[in-house]
Amino acid sequence: MPNRTLLDVKGLKKYFPVTKGYLHKEVAQVKAIDGVSFQIREGETLGLVGESGCGKTTTSRAILRLIEPTAGQVTFLSSSGQVDITAMKPNELKALRKEIAIVFQDPYSSLNPRLRVKEIVGDPLLVHGMAGRADLDEKVGKLLESVGLQAGYMMRYPHEFSGGQRQRIGIARALALRPKLVVADEPVSALDVSVQAQVLNLLEDLQKDFGLAYLFIAHDLSVVEHISDRVAVMYLGKIVEVASAEMLYGDPRHPYTEALITAVPTIGRRRGLDRIVLKGDVPSPVNPPTGCRFHPRCSYAKPVCSVEEPLLEETTAGSSHQAACHFFRTLTLRSLKN
Repeated sequence: MPNRTLLDVKGLKKYFPVTKGYLHKEVAQVKAIDGVSFQIREGETLGLVGESGCGKTTTSRAILRLIEPTAGQVTFLSSSGQVDITAMKPNELKALRKEIAIVFQDPYSSLNPRLRVKEIVGDPLLVHGMAGRADLDEKVGKLLESVGLQAGYMMRYPHEFSGGQRQRIGIARALALRPKLVVADEPVSALDVSVQAQVLNLLEDLQKDFGLAYLFIAHDLSVVEHISDRVAVMYLGKIVEVASAEMLYGDPRHPYTEALITAVPTIGRRRGLDRIVLKGDVPSPVNPPTGCRFHPRCSYAKPVCSVEEPLLEETTAGSSHQAACHFFRTLTLRSLKN
């Protein structure tokens, strides 16, 4: 796998104002993402996992500048060289849209019901000058065939397709401009389990065929176990652990990761552990806990955890395994190897 870094996210933050009264005076801020950092290499799949509401989707939208980040830097290796996405002007972002695409979570709401498939998939080609009216049908047909649909389907409307087929149309639209990076925002969560496997296999095949890198967002560790090269675990707006998929599932170093792993279905696989039921609810991002944000729900917490925030650091020198826990060196956590 190439070692070049394709996407480098450093200290990304997004705060939403909380207003009150007729004058909409700002009284607080929702810290949706608060200092997120990670990298994605060329041809790699990074899984971003965590509970609903932890900031995964906000992270993806801030990276793409679909919402404006509050702070941080996002560097991307484009065809013209390194660019800082957070510093780009709106008119400069158009060229970037060719190289970073997104597959949305809900295949029922992400496709315009008034447009035929030909327009949904083909309009990006026309906008960016990568096809003309004469060869549009041919290019749209090839894109549909690449995702397992018949070229003749291009004259149909979205309501004529199943959920899995609609998601394939969304994937075809994302691939239209031959991007380097595809952000897949929970692309299978709205689909039946049997269809989920088909879409995941399709994404893996397309990655090999087109040389894609993925930021694959999910709330379920079992979904990202096989498709991801590395996994980043997110909790309440922060990354708490990053490791290769094998290392994360086999040797977790953060208590929150351990809790997620015990919830992974393990039919036909040894399971010497009971599910960990976290106490309490996820704290509010308006007023997150001091110190480690996970400490109110952590069975391993000690007094220092409520006072001092742990840094995301290497578990061993030179290791790509990182964890944000004061006691990752001493804790023995349960894994799928147990």
